Amino acid sequence: MSGFLQLGRWLPSVVIVVCLLGCTKTQMRQKSSSMEPTIKSGEILEVKKRLTSLTFARWDAVVFEPPIGTGLWVSRIVGLPGELVEIRPDGLYIDGRAVSLPPHLSIGAYQLPKSVVVPQGAKKIAFPYKIPPRHYFLLGDNVSNSLDSRYWGGLEESKILGKVLGK
Repeated sequence: MSGFLQLGRWLPSVVIVVCLLGCTKTQMRQKSSSMEPTIKSGEILEVKKRLTSLTFARWDAVVFEPPIGTGLWVSRIVGLPGELVEIRPDGLYIDGRAVSLPPHLSIGAYQLPKSVVVPQGAKKIAFPYKIPPRHYFLLGDNVSNSLDSRYWGGLEESKILGKVLGK
């Protein structure tokens, strides 16, 4: 009987841990081509949800609430709070230094938007751009077809809902 009582004391803790682990991940379908070729439109993504504290790093693909538009979007963090971001014809610069893309990203170079048409509610930002505290600079991997921080500046950390796993 004492073994049964021991199990009874630990069972609630085990149930809570299992529930928390199950609540930390979810799946979502990518609805646009903004992250191609890395993430295809229609691809199902596994996302680690931001429940309390989740740290973000350069090159993380994240799910967020956009400052313009609706729904959930996916983009890649390229600039961190306090950094000075600049996009030049030859690529991305952070704090005056050229930044090389990691080998797993075969997307070419991040560039300025080629289109002069700015979507409703957006505006092209001026470079160099100083990222405010608790904000991140996000870019889509599909540089010629992505509505991202080039149009709204830094994204508030509180708008980031999770990290895409494995991308």
